[in-house]
Amino acid sequence: DAQSYGLGVKEVWEIPEEKHRPGFIQHTAGWPMDSSTYGGSFLYHMKPNLVLLGFVVGLDYQNPYLSPYQEFQRFKHHPDILKHIEGGECISYGARTLNEGGLQAIPKLTFPGGLLAGCSAGFLNVAAIKGSHTAIKSGIEAAEGIVEAMEQE
Repeated sequence: DAQSYGLGVKEVWEIPEEKHRPGFIQHTAGWPMDSSTYGGSFLYHMKPNLVLLGFVVGLDYQNPYLSPYQEFQRFKHHPDILKHIEGGECISYGARTLNEGGLQAIPKLTFPGGLLAGCSAGFLNVAAIKGSHTAIKSGIEAAEGIVEAMEQE
């Protein structure tokens, strides 16, 4: 199958300690996207008093006026999200594209003199929301394979 892509926008907020909920995790799907546009979010409370907040929009959206960044801003103002960051300060932000096609979209991983590993190989598990784990593991496996091949020479 063909690879599919999303654009993730993320912010890190420093919040008042009394609002911090250690270990709190929230994932959502849908709103503010319409029913034909893929989108979802994550919200994590991290020590010491941080909130990591992000929104991903599938890049196959049909509306040419849709702005993933503006949708993220709209999402943040929902009362159930705003209560986590109100009174805080955004201390970091970023964005990146995600290849979300899953196992059925992984390309051939090796070629003469090289290989694909990490996020570029498409190992993101969207359903489990695991990307870093699989990227790191693929890098470890690639390094072990390279060492083994070099030892055989």
